[in-house]
Amino acid sequence: MSAKKKKTKESAPLESIVVRLKPVFGIKPRTYVPLVWGLIIIAVFFLFLILPGMRKNGTFLTVESLPSDASVIVDGIRLGSTGEEIFVTQGSRELTVQRTGFEPDYRIIEVRGRIFASRLLPLKDKMTVFLHPIEGFDYLAHGAVEFAAWAATGPERKRYAIPPVLTLTARDVLQGGYDPGRDLLATVLPLAIDERHLADILRAQFMLKSAGAPAGAGNITAFLNDIALTSSAQPDQYTAILEIVSEERLNVIGLQNIGIEDSTGMAILISEAKGIYADAVTAQVFPVKIYGNSSFVSIPEMTAPIGDLEVVAEGYHPRSGAVPVNAFVEAFLISTGEVTNEEFAAFTALNPDWSLENRDGLVAETLADEGYLSTWSISGPAPGSGRDPVTEVSWYAAVAYAEWFTDRFLKATGRRARLPYEDEWEVAARLSEIPKNTAELPSGMKAADSADLGTLGIRGMAGNVREWAQNPYRFNENRFRPDDGTSSYQSPDDSLASPERPVRGGAYIDKNLAFPSAVRGGLPAFRTSPVIGFRLVLESVE
Repeated sequence: MSAKKKKTKESAPLESIVVRLKPVFGIKPRTYVPLVWGLIIIAVFFLFLILPGMRKNGTFLTVESLPSDASVIVDGIRLGSTGEEIFVTQGSRELTVQRTGFEPDYRIIEVRGRIFASRLLPLKDKMTVFLHPIEGFDYLAHGAVEFAAWAATGPERKRYAIPPVLTLTARDVLQGGYDPGRDLLATVLPLAIDERHLADILRAQFMLKSAGAPAGAGNITAFLNDIALTSSAQPDQYTAILEIVSEERLNVIGLQNIGIEDSTGMAILISEAKGIYADAVTAQVFPVKIYGNSSFVSIPEMTAPIGDLEVVAEGYHPRSGAVPVNAFVEAFLISTGEVTNEEFAAFTALNPDWSLENRDGLVAETLADEGYLSTWSISGPAPGSGRDPVTEVSWYAAVAYAEWFTDRFLKATGRRARLPYEDEWEVAARLSEIPKNTAELPSGMKAADSADLGTLGIRGMAGNVREWAQNPYRFNENRFRPDDGTSSYQSPDDSLASPERPVRGGAYIDKNLAFPSAVRGGLPAFRTSPVIGFRLVLESVE
């Protein structure tokens, strides 16, 4: 049986294939095809040459300013900084260029626009604005406060960069007027905790020393010689600066970091500390004096070690910049207990500006925050809490209480009440041999007259509530303390002072805090907390 052969269909040549379009809605192809292509061309023309100009009709404007880094505000909206290219829509616009410490520049500008081909040929314009210094503005103080705020964020991290705050401040200072009698280095060095901070400080110092002159061989050499002379006269300060620089960076420039806490002198200081305090307790008398209804223990003039002595002795780095140093303190009296709710209520009754009713006013003046006395009612502290330490009070409120205490109870005594300086607080805590760990204390906040007791009769320094201190807070205060042990604390009234204040000791929420006598931290002076209170010291006045 034979199979039949399949007939194969031969493919037609491509050139012989003809495509015929059908009419659409009765319109012949020769009519609608050119129309479709025309619409496509028009759409492309519109999308790329006209629509961008309709949606974004205006000018790319670059505003230059002297000084630079000013804010550019158009119709009340900040669009960027001077030196940046910003887009401004067509029309009559109100332009404001402003920078802190300089008179703002206000002007009305007419902004051109272009609809056709604005993406291909955008309109661009430039203008220059000269800002004039505000008479009497303290550029150095503003820069120091801003530098302190950035320093409080900690060392530079990958997620953010530390801006050259002082470098910009130096430029503004030179334009606004510089007072060479103000010591920038002494103000900001104890705030520095990162080598980028040091670089910013050195740049600013160079600009101020050279009066803004361009860098040249002469002024660079003079500046380096000045640094060398300062380092020779104050070797401990030079060592403290090196402590802030990373080992890797020091190796690159051929320097070695002999850590303060690793030095022989530090080892001797730590080993002798316990004996110094023990000898002082044995040799001295610590009488108790009563002013108002408060008891105060007398602390004699002395030089003694402070800082994270025990932690460094165990081979660890000091906490929160508490490098062990010798501290000289003059004689003072310190209250045996923390100021209580009952005592603070007596103050607010006579000073309604500091009452709970005026909390909004205090917040508006940045003297307290919204948590001020939040556990109180209008009638006063909660029932049964009168002898508890007052908390949720700002540093400003504590200072106001001290001033009131002076006026009410210390007239004609030759004494004045204030908050303790950090070194006074720590010397008193160490003399009183407060507990070495808050784990030794019963849980919960105690009444001021029944809190943890030291050997001198001072209560609550280990772990009842943390306590405000008088001096502005600078992280590396101890590193830059003078060799003779005297303090270099800033005055709270100094315009260059750090905006933060120290809080010392442990609190009832700290379940296992070692060596609370050395524990320190910093908070903005207007802040309040349910675990922060205060106590008073009395100093002699002429």
